Amino acid sequence: MTHCDTTNHRRAGARVSHLALCAMLSLGGAYLGSPTTALAQAGTETAQDFAIAAQPLAAALLEFSDRTGLQVFADQRLVRGHRSARVEGEMTPQAALTRLLAPSGLSYRASGDKVVAIVDPRVGLPGGQNEAGLLLPPIQVTLPQGGTGGRGFQGASDSIYETAASVSEVTRDTMTSARVRHANDLLDDVAGVYTADNPQDPGLNINLRGLQDQSRIATSIDGVRQNFQLSGHGSTGYVYLDPSMFRAAQVEKTVTAGPGGAASLGGQVDFRTLGAEDLIAEGAAQGGQVIAATGSNGYDFAGSAFWAKRLSDQIAVTAGISRRKLGDYDIGHDGDIDGYFGPISEPADYTSSETLSGLAKVELTPDEDQTLTLSWLGFSGDYSTGTGQYIDTNETTNHTLRAGYSYDPASPLLDLNADLWANRTRVDQYRPPRTNYGAFDVSYEMMSYGASVDNTSALVLAGRPLSLRYGVEAFQDNTETRSTGSDPTDDPQGAWYAGTMPDGTREVASAFASADYQLSERFGLHLGLRRDSYDLSGTALIYDEGTQDYSEEQIESSGARWLPSAQLTFEPGPNLDLWLSYSEGYRPPAIMEVAASGTHIGSGGQFYIPNPALRPETSRTWEIGANYTRDDALRPGDSLRLKAVVFSREVEDYVSLWYNSDFRFTNMNSNGTSTFDGIELEAAYDAGRFFIGGTYSWMDADIDTSYSLTQVIAGMEFTYDMDGGLFVYMPPEQKATLEAGMRLLDDRLTLGTRATWASDSVYGGAAGYQSDVSGFTVYDLFGSYALSDSAMVNFGVENVTDLAYADVLGNPNYGTPGRTFTVSLDTRF
Repeated sequence: MTHCDTTNHRRAGARVSHLALCAMLSLGGAYLGSPTTALAQAGTETAQDFAIAAQPLAAALLEFSDRTGLQVFADQRLVRGHRSARVEGEMTPQAALTRLLAPSGLSYRASGDKVVAIVDPRVGLPGGQNEAGLLLPPIQVTLPQGGTGGRGFQGASDSIYETAASVSEVTRDTMTSARVRHANDLLDDVAGVYTADNPQDPGLNINLRGLQDQSRIATSIDGVRQNFQLSGHGSTGYVYLDPSMFRAAQVEKTVTAGPGGAASLGGQVDFRTLGAEDLIAEGAAQGGQVIAATGSNGYDFAGSAFWAKRLSDQIAVTAGISRRKLGDYDIGHDGDIDGYFGPISEPADYTSSETLSGLAKVELTPDEDQTLTLSWLGFSGDYSTGTGQYIDTNETTNHTLRAGYSYDPASPLLDLNADLWANRTRVDQYRPPRTNYGAFDVSYEMMSYGASVDNTSALVLAGRPLSLRYGVEAFQDNTETRSTGSDPTDDPQGAWYAGTMPDGTREVASAFASADYQLSERFGLHLGLRRDSYDLSGTALIYDEGTQDYSEEQIESSGARWLPSAQLTFEPGPNLDLWLSYSEGYRPPAIMEVAASGTHIGSGGQFYIPNPALRPETSRTWEIGANYTRDDALRPGDSLRLKAVVFSREVEDYVSLWYNSDFRFTNMNSNGTSTFDGIELEAAYDAGRFFIGGTYSWMDADIDTSYSLTQVIAGMEFTYDMDGGLFVYMPPEQKATLEAGMRLLDDRLTLGTRATWASDSVYGGAAGYQSDVSGFTVYDLFGSYALSDSAMVNFGVENVTDLAYADVLGNPNYGTPGRTFTVSLDTRF
């Protein structure tokens, strides 16, 4: 097995990051043996069964190491960009490694008992010695601190372009850049992803391929579900986080037969927190990062500090804190924005906020086979929401706890992962007196618990590799709403607040299994199956017009469904992957959808009616995709990365809020099929001195809002056909980001520009608040200068032309910030 020093590096990404340093320590500049005797010297001449798929060479070498017990060392720069050959059948390790390396032109040498080094025979040594190309000047090769590293768009890792699926990644460099003013800015440049922007609320609301709210997109932090929903005049689903706490965000745009996919209609977004490996340099015992940013136009301060230390060979700790202080900003001055009530003025009122976040993590590695991670992530935010004289003040907290365990011994049958987690999100809101009622203190809370267990087994079937992954996951959401009025006669039964945010419990359980089989040298097959089930109970407050009083009624709902998935992959060449896939999704209704009741705040004439017959939404998604990766594409040392996807998704029983002329509101399933068809492109070209990349999305979305309502009056049944739903958001048909720049002064200075373009979209707020959002083209400038190996200054100008516009799916009553200058200092120690 591959290892170096005392830290567990069984995971491929971590282990590859150590290969170069291990090689230097192991070889020490000694002469290496001849290739024909290398593995014989290592004492492994016995033939054995191999089933190693064609894949990135680094990953293939790690799999070879696991299967043979040999330590395999290589410089990361040597293997980067190469792919292995497929190795199948019974053969000696010598023959297997020779075949594995054949496409790359690399070779191998022995360096002690069961130690093998990968070398480049084309690189000579002084004095004429050849075939020892690994003897490079001593270097320290690690994953870039705080990020996954790669040559994809905005630093996306190469694995994104080597995975046959519609996946994307947001790296730490993007997350910590000063341009990220609001959490919604994190995903602006991801193809097929949009955010329903509310600049007053620091929460993140994700729209993926036209689906958002009510956990249609499973959003998580380190696998911990973030299911909080809050009803209002706009979006309902918010995730509260600080971007600086994370190393990356992974976006999966379809439902998978694996952990994290339960109760999801259209995909997953997982934010991954920093760990010790992101902060501690190779060979050091501790390390850290401090970032401080400021700017103009209300960008007052954003700062974070992180520290990690290895207390022993088995224990590492990480701690961090982050604070943001934003003021009301001015919108752009070039053009006008039409809001609900006329042209928008400046500054954008009540867009200020103050947030404080903390991270604590303990990573235990008792031996090479086991890891245990205990973590806490906390968020606290103070901000105001509302317009005119009615401004509510909010204090929001979000606490995420996780215990994650993995066990990966040498056995190919066992690669076990288990998670136990809890999440609590709470909004405490003070509502000042209105014209017809007094002040209120209201709290909205969701407490969620969950667990998952899965295992992966590597087998051989008919001489070809077969991978099986199987497991279970379950979680429970518990909602609670409490309100206290300054006047006891105002809403004595809490129907104004607990009606649309009812108390309740939703339990979701899921079992899943998938198989990956290599049909031939070029074709692969993936089959998956999961079964999702749910059980929901909510407390509805039902109004009796006779007694003019409310009574409690338990509203229940349950269901289950089998969800198949399948994928066929084809590798026509070493740089190109193609795939065709099908998957199904299943979203049980939320508590606030099934048990909505009571009346609108401050109004006795607008009632909400529960709907225990509300059906779960289901989806069917087809995809055709391609990955293309190539190094030395146009010139030596350059890289080209490309991902293209065409998709078609159908959703049945789409749920939205409907109301009639008597202002009776209820959540309804649509009669017809909602369709979402699109094309997504992501590309990056990096030639060292200059780079260019971007994303493009085209989508044709048609959300069905036709309904049928059946009522029984005096023993007779009446059915009404209706149309029109509330809180239906329509992303732009097209959006694109293009980014280009250059590196100067021995790569210490980077200068670049970014153009963002989007067509019209629809902001789907409540009745009277729905509005078209005009398209826009915005230009930014950015740059960085490395003061030293451990300090960097980043600078930028957002919205260079000072355009007045509302963001994609943005609240048109609040424009986006106008021209803003930012600067930050990033130091590492």
